Amino acid sequence: MRFNNNWSRRNFLKTASAATLSALAAPYARPVFGSTTPKIRPTADTVIVLWMGGGMAHTETFDPKRYTPYSQGLDSNKVLSTFPAIDTAVDNIKFSQGLERMASVMDRGSLIRSYTAGDLGFILHTRHQYQWHTGYAPPQTVAAPHLGAMISRALGPLNPAVPAFIDIGQRFDVGEGEELKAFHSAGFYGSEFGPFIIPIPSRRSKQSDPRKG
Repeated sequence: MRFNNNWSRRNFLKTASAATLSALAAPYARPVFGSTTPKIRPTADTVIVLWMGGGMAHTETFDPKRYTPYSQGLDSNKVLSTFPAIDTAVDNIKFSQGLERMASVMDRGSLIRSYTAGDLGFILHTRHQYQWHTGYAPPQTVAAPHLGAMISRALGPLNPAVPAFIDIGQRFDVGEGEELKAFHSAGFYGSEFGPFIIPIPSRRSKQSDPRKG
């Protein structure tokens, strides 16, 4: 076997580039560099986000830990979950007791336990809410769009008479109103993709009837 000891930088780049382009152009290169797994065809046409601020912890709902029955004098540091775990319709996935109906249909859903909150401070809840609803960590130089606005822009309305993004129960005159306004909008996408807001569900008929202005 003979080796060329007179390699130059130009010769090396020329040879390497030609070999790379040839490999990529060859028919057999596609299965190597591309995925041969059939893509999942999405069938869902609607996304419903249930935002329950101040709700139960994940260890009391969808991510139960070791259950320690109560006994007098029990050390609170030994309590990881206050409810025992129950089986779901999917092997090796468990919920907390009390969620039996949801557990029975888990084979038709997805459970995401990999979310990690940003280091935004443990007291400023609205900063975490902003990141969860938009995917952007505050502060931002521009208003970030809500998840609903992203879907509205990507898919548009199913029915031209019904808004693509409907926000039910979000009131801006109580609590952390100003902070909530920062992400319950279409942000830099523009108001075209913003939410149709029904702040008080019990008055939905009056709010959604165009004849009552």
